[in-house]
Amino acid sequence: MKLEPPDQALMRQALRMARRAGSRGEVPVGALAARAGVVVARASNATVKRKDPTAHAEVLVLRRAARVLGNHRLEGLTLYVTLEPCLMCLGAM
Repeated sequence: MKLEPPDQALMRQALRMARRAGSRGEVPVGALAARAGVVVARASNATVKRKDPTAHAEVLVLRRAARVLGNHRLEGLTLYVTLEPCLMCLGAM
């Protein structure tokens, strides 16, 4: 899949977040949610820090986006994630 320049920039941000997570001893995954190219929420894996096995980047970014938007329906968002999602995260998406 060829990414357009705006998508490339957003994916680069997610990759930077993944590298930072890895440097903190987390599984290096970054995610961000954007609407029309504007970032709504960012997250990286935090299972170690939070001592929470569900604190995957994808789940955290969905939670943050819902909080920011004030709605659990996240219509029109694009998720940028640096790794294929596990089954839990896939279900959440």
